[in-house]
Amino acid sequence: MATYDDVINLALRRSLFYPASEIYQNSPAGFYDYGPYGAAIKRKIIDLWRKEFVQKNNFIEIDGAISMPESVFNASGHLKMFNDPVTKCKKCSSVFRADKLLTEITKKDFKEKMSDEVLTKALRDNKIKCPLCKGELEDVKKSNLMVKIEVGIAGKQNCYLRPETCQSIFTNWLRMTKTMRIKLPQGISQVGKAFRNEISPRQTILRTIEFTQMETEVFFDSNKIDEIDKWDEVKDYKICVQLAGRDKVEMIKCEDLVKKKIVSGKIIAYYLARTQQLYEMYGFTSEEMRFRQLDDDERAFYSKESWDFEVKTSLGWLELIANNYRTDYDINNHMKWSKLDLRYVEAEGKKIIPHVWEISIGTDRTLYAILERSLKVEKDKTILMLPNMISPLHAAVFPLLSNKEELVKKSEEVYKLLEGFEVFYDKSGSIGKRYARMDEIGCPYCITIDFESLEKDDVTIRDRNTGEQKRVKISNLRDTLNNLIFGFQSFSKL
Repeated sequence: MATYDDVINLALRRSLFYPASEIYQNSPAGFYDYGPYGAAIKRKIIDLWRKEFVQKNNFIEIDGAISMPESVFNASGHLKMFNDPVTKCKKCSSVFRADKLLTEITKKDFKEKMSDEVLTKALRDNKIKCPLCKGELEDVKKSNLMVKIEVGIAGKQNCYLRPETCQSIFTNWLRMTKTMRIKLPQGISQVGKAFRNEISPRQTILRTIEFTQMETEVFFDSNKIDEIDKWDEVKDYKICVQLAGRDKVEMIKCEDLVKKKIVSGKIIAYYLARTQQLYEMYGFTSEEMRFRQLDDDERAFYSKESWDFEVKTSLGWLELIANNYRTDYDINNHMKWSKLDLRYVEAEGKKIIPHVWEISIGTDRTLYAILERSLKVEKDKTILMLPNMISPLHAAVFPLLSNKEELVKKSEEVYKLLEGFEVFYDKSGSIGKRYARMDEIGCPYCITIDFESLEKDDVTIRDRNTGEQKRVKISNLRDTLNNLIFGFQSFSKL
């Protein structure tokens, strides 16, 4: 199994992702750039989410503004409630999140919702000092995570960078009801940047200040929580769940989740199923993922029911998705602060305040988890066995020998023939080194033109995962590559 260090070494060596503004020593922590291949993998993760999750569930997608006025976050509760417990070193001024520091050192479970007094007492009782300089730590206090900005030259209107993408969806709700012929239940999705003033950004893209979310808010009538189209498609599908207070992950049918009142209704079970199915497409098995049910003291302040979707990594279980039953909290509060009627008008004329089921996906964390589970590191080679649908390239084209003009010419013809696919052409270095470069960045197929290609008008196509090679007629190459990439045919059946 690959480790966190293996992933980071590969990421830096192949410029998948790396610290932003890295040429400057004063660049802040918690910001990362993506290089060409990393950006391609990230884009394809989003594309698969859009195709298999957003479009197939008939969600509508928006693209909301990143900067929003102060009143939005007064309504959402973020300015009052969105805090982390922190402690500061009196000697070196380093800042730490108190609950995380206590958990790491004592190996006991401390929660962020614990009072400042309880956490301060725990620091003193356990005689915890600054991990960096062994200095004395200050008492714990709450620190707001919002990133504040000023907008406008004259007025300097107070605004904030959104800490989650969902608030754009809520502020768009009224317009969507008037213009998009919405019928409940209705999901509204968007993908974009969010910002949080993390106390101690760490572990590269796993905990950053700027990050990307793939968000969906499903609006529904709470009195019709058991009414959902396509229920029969998932009712017998098994969800990997870890119930609150239990250590074991269980496989429970959607229908049983509802019957046993483990979830609030069919709508919740349905979208848990669709979420898990998406991550199966990303390559995760049932042994590698779970929905962990959150206790009352773990849930966000706005949530009635929460399930963290987590996957198994070398760092332990890593949360990728927050699934929250937000009830009518958001629409209710935005109605109060905006003084507009945001109720939904049903066909019979009845007005309701819709409830909301949230599926908030961390895109960067998802990318990291996919990289780790796909990475195979051996003594003499590194292979990134990404699912074909999210590989940065579809194929690479190589002339066997770069100093033979006839091979180069034929290779260029094949490269042009594959226009429309994402193909890389490379004629530098030994064929082994060219294979190795493509294996490292996850390219699934390498197409080589040799002297036999000139005689028989065919090519050798090599499978990344197995190293197996087969010959394919050039006239069939486009169809063959298409079938391999999109899963219509396996390499072994060529």
